[in-house]
Amino acid sequence: MIRAETNLVSCFASGMSSCTLHPGDRKSITGYVAEALAILKALQARHSLSITVHADGRMFINEFQVSLDTPAIKRFFLKLRHNRVTKIIISKGVQADELEGFFADLASSGGFFHSYKNIAVQSIKNQPGDDMLTDAHVLKDNVFHIKRVYHDIAVSRSINMLAVDAVLGSFISNMRKGVFIENLLVPMKADGDDLCGHSVNVAMLSILQAEHLGFDNALLHDIGLAALFHDIGKTLLPKNIMDRQYSLDEAEWAVMKKHPAYGAALLASLNKIPEIAIVVAYEHHMKYDGTGYPETLRRTKKQHIISQIVAIADFYCALSAGLPHRNPLSHSSIIGLLAKISGREFNPLLVENFVQTMRVHGPAAP
Repeated sequence: MIRAETNLVSCFASGMSSCTLHPGDRKSITGYVAEALAILKALQARHSLSITVHADGRMFINEFQVSLDTPAIKRFFLKLRHNRVTKIIISKGVQADELEGFFADLASSGGFFHSYKNIAVQSIKNQPGDDMLTDAHVLKDNVFHIKRVYHDIAVSRSINMLAVDAVLGSFISNMRKGVFIENLLVPMKADGDDLCGHSVNVAMLSILQAEHLGFDNALLHDIGLAALFHDIGKTLLPKNIMDRQYSLDEAEWAVMKKHPAYGAALLASLNKIPEIAIVVAYEHHMKYDGTGYPETLRRTKKQHIISQIVAIADFYCALSAGLPHRNPLSHSSIIGLLAKISGREFNPLLVENFVQTMRVHGPAAP
């Protein structure tokens, strides 16, 4: 039996989502407000009810721990974490108009909560730069370890799986703590292709997508690993192509298009590499409609779903990074492009999942 506390959080999450999809439309949340009031009345045996968000990734209503297994409840939890909310106290006399305003506050991207007579929101305000410095330090450390791993693969054809596992564990842990998306991604400079930085970003966005789809921990690890090494074949390309300061000509592009096959072969030669990483390295530039590269005779078979997830993350990260011959695109521009080519180049269901994931995980989302 689902407890009333879980139903209440689901109701709050639905009200928040409705306000996001239909801003300013009070009718869209009337049902959620009425349902929430009924549940609150049943739960408020004492003067007030509290929703508490813990730093270790747990959430409680009074003394009951609410499971974060469902996507809606997880989105609600992450939204509170993003807004640095530690506790919500709702008094017995709460009114419908207060809940309507509260749902709208939750849906907003600014993290601001109005003052309500019967709803109190407690939050932690950052010390200047505190969390950002911590996040930046962890991120820099992770990139350093991945660069070492890439070097070992290129030079000695060996892989330090302990280092890879530690980095992936860090990614998953930070994601579940509700760290802002911009603090999870490596800042990319417009001075050439930073292969490791790009790969770290693709891994993070692939894990985020997979988590939003409900994949379990073991799959999240393998998806992250596959994304980390999706472009490993580029380490075998001529240096002049990787260090380019211009658009590739036809001959150079023909060489560049070999990197998926090179990467799959290289990963296949290593020990302890999950098979899905080899598949993703080979397939990440294939398209949902069967085009793309490498060109094969097996066009009746779609990309593996993990390859499709990584391909979306790769597309987003490539276009959001500046290069000497191309300015970076904004988040909204890339989302618009994804919408235009959804169904042709990318799985439309996964594109929608990506958009929802970005909306949940950061203030940069529209």
